[in-house]
Amino acid sequence: MERDPRFLAECGALCEALKGFPNVESLRRSPQWKDLGPRLERLLSTVRRFEPERPPASSPSGRVLAVHWNIEHGNWYDQVERALTTHPLLQSADLVLMNEVDFGAARAANRDVAFDLARALGLHGCWAPLSIETTLGRDDDVKMAGGLKNQEGLFGLAILSRWPLGETRIVELPSPEKIQFDVERMYGRHIALIVEIMRPGAPFVAVSVHLEVHRSREDRARQMQTLMSALRRETRPIILAGDFNSHSFNRGRLWDALLNAWVMLTWSDKAILSRFLHPDRGLARERIFDVLRDADFEWNRFNDRRPTLRVRFDRLDEARWLMKIAGPMLRWAERRSRLRLDWFAGRGWRDGNGGTVAGLDGPGKASDHAPIVAEFR
Repeated sequence: MERDPRFLAECGALCEALKGFPNVESLRRSPQWKDLGPRLERLLSTVRRFEPERPPASSPSGRVLAVHWNIEHGNWYDQVERALTTHPLLQSADLVLMNEVDFGAARAANRDVAFDLARALGLHGCWAPLSIETTLGRDDDVKMAGGLKNQEGLFGLAILSRWPLGETRIVELPSPEKIQFDVERMYGRHIALIVEIMRPGAPFVAVSVHLEVHRSREDRARQMQTLMSALRRETRPIILAGDFNSHSFNRGRLWDALLNAWVMLTWSDKAILSRFLHPDRGLARERIFDVLRDADFEWNRFNDRRPTLRVRFDRLDEARWLMKIAGPMLRWAERRSRLRLDWFAGRGWRDGNGGTVAGLDGPGKASDHAPIVAEFR
């Protein structure tokens, strides 16, 4: 898809303006906010849609084969595309829901990642932004940028479908704005992307969401509650997928880091693995699952209990200083930290099953997350 020069120029102008503010409070108190606020709102409410050159092939009736994948911005785009087009468990997907999908970010070679994947798969698609980056990113992103500068510099969610798309809408979720802007230097918020999938004779709704990772279990539950409120009146079947960041820890305060380190260093392998792969159970459970259950969603039949992410402590701010104190022990804890962060949930489906696709995640591979698949019948 040809890039819109006016949209590109607006992204560049807003990025440069944001760089002049050290924190989100100073931004919103500034005289410039009267102009910048509406422009940022327009930018972040833009849903981009893609149509295939020819209609996708038909799919067996009575079931929907869905894939969810956090693709780590598309930093390793070629491997992502190859997996989605050739892997036997992924290549026949009717629905692909993706988190961390870049548009014009240097770390992903300034690709329009969602459009490029929609074109490669021959599917209908849409993409919505969470935030605009004012830097090249974090962790491995600067290295991946390879000296390039951002173009649009946007970060978002995408949904691709074998069937045409109907109405699309964005639901804004309660977000850790101070962390995102003051620390990570990105302006935006967490969202859910809700899309009508116009399957002939049996339309349904697809939802992609990426919950926050920086704060508490209760914060994630509030985000899910906001989404459930937006879906309360929906009577059609729903497929919901996303990186729930269901690591089962609270974060953000000094004692959180100490308590989390105590759990990581003292719990047995069996106990820690049970907690990480079953975050919907026990006293430390993620309340997002309580919220889903109350809204008549189910998830057990659509997921196995295999990990989708291996922790890297060098990506956690609170772990870096702990590494200086207890480096060898934390490295041992890191090796056994395998988390189930990615999930499908459904409402209105009679049956289904799901699994995790191994071998595509890890350093130098397609993403830091493993993709998951589910069949909804």
